[in-house]
Amino acid sequence: VIRQTDVIGKFRMTATEDIRDIFSILHDGTISAWMGDKNLLTVTVDCEYLAERIDKSFEKFYVQLINVDRLELDPWTNPIDLPTIVKTDYAEIFKAELEILSADIKDDVVIVTCNQHDTDYDYCGGNLTISCQAIKVFDQNKNELKIDQFGEICKNYWDEWSEK
Repeated sequence: VIRQTDVIGKFRMTATEDIRDIFSILHDGTISAWMGDKNLLTVTVDCEYLAERIDKSFEKFYVQLINVDRLELDPWTNPIDLPTIVKTDYAEIFKAELEILSADIKDDVVIVTCNQHDTDYDYCGGNLTISCQAIKVFDQNKNELKIDQFGEICKNYWDEWSEK
């Protein structure tokens, strides 16, 4: 479901909160693939521990970013004294797999903190900035999940995990 504020000209805080919530739920997932453009960008997030709660054979989710206003990766260079060049080209942003650590709202955009483990690249993670008009999440069979439903899957996982 696309939720937008009903006041034209005001920032779409609901969409921003949805972006944060979806990427927070996908904590420990890895962005492994992407396709599309700024009008409709789909990222594949491998997150087996949540996906298998929908179906034992599932390993991933698809996240659609609709009408992307801003998408950039501010990398953590390795070694640290290398110059930092913010990546704005989607192929450059997603050329290495990005492990999702956390997601927060700062200055009306979502900052997704990511690790990057492939030593062939000169960065070990970074901050992925996302702003778009709407976001949707789908299971591996491309069935849309409502954000509340997705959050419940996550909550149930962590509730069970804490009882172990």
